[in-house]
Amino acid sequence: MSRSILYILNPAAAAGTAHDRWERWRAALSQRNLHGDVVATQTRGHAIDLAAAAANRFDILAAVGGDGLVGEIASGIIRARGRATLGILPLGTGNDVATQLGITTPETAFATLDRGAPKPLDAIEVRYRSTSQDQVRHALVFASVGFAGELLRQTTPRVKRWFGPRLCYPIGFVRALFRYRAPPMRIRTETATFEGAFLHVGAGNAEWAGGGTMRISPGARWDDGELDFCLVSAMNRLETAWHFPKLVRGTFATHPKVRYFRGQWLQIETASPIDLQLDGERLGCTPAAFRLLPAALGVLRPPAGADPVPAGADRGGCKGKT
Repeated sequence: MSRSILYILNPAAAAGTAHDRWERWRAALSQRNLHGDVVATQTRGHAIDLAAAAANRFDILAAVGGDGLVGEIASGIIRARGRATLGILPLGTGNDVATQLGITTPETAFATLDRGAPKPLDAIEVRYRSTSQDQVRHALVFASVGFAGELLRQTTPRVKRWFGPRLCYPIGFVRALFRYRAPPMRIRTETATFEGAFLHVGAGNAEWAGGGTMRISPGARWDDGELDFCLVSAMNRLETAWHFPKLVRGTFATHPKVRYFRGQWLQIETASPIDLQLDGERLGCTPAAFRLLPAALGVLRPPAGADPVPAGADRGGCKGKT
């Protein structure tokens, strides 16, 4: 039985190269009888409304773009309490969600749309401030406040074009190192309250970010009903640079300036607004709250016999502990 598909395209993904790549992929999808309607996003956030309107009219909403688009479509499905399953054709820079699901090649992406089975995944509900109003979005990989925002600000489209998906985020890190100053924050969880200057505050739902270059939430699982919280107290530039390899390897959790623990929710207050990051996208600012939504939506995973899963991707479960 064929499944109805709506392809939602972000033509600006991957520094504007996604549209041309999609045209090549579209021909291959047609050859496999993976026909469907196609709609392109016009602005940031547009995919949320598109997905919400289509979430009960299609079997699959396929994200043709990067992690930002994946998160917007997930938000739309969750908002509409839709029956649609999220599919992914990874054409972004990082593609962290797709990679950790094992969708790493065009052939695997096509096979997943054709024969993949839905897997229920947890999501992060993110409440934040935007233009003096409270907003709600959802993330699948991570949500954070702090240094990551400046890193993303410095990982410009030009940096992405020049250095590619593997090097653009380390380059952004170096640029951010000389600009970011850790602000004072007040952080509440269901078990404790923390106050002080923090370099980074994050909620992780999957292990890897930054195009698979940074293991920001070691041990996190997409289906365990918990979020992995990370609070990093302020460090000077030398300390931050020295410990960056630990972030890459995921061995930072035992550092004396790091608190790493699990829970259901976390709230952040700051004296002045600070940028918020969701799955590699800068969006809104504090005050903010992160909350777990267990088994929030179904996401297509590759069928048996698809390409082998690479290092840093999903192994066996939706996200395996290491």
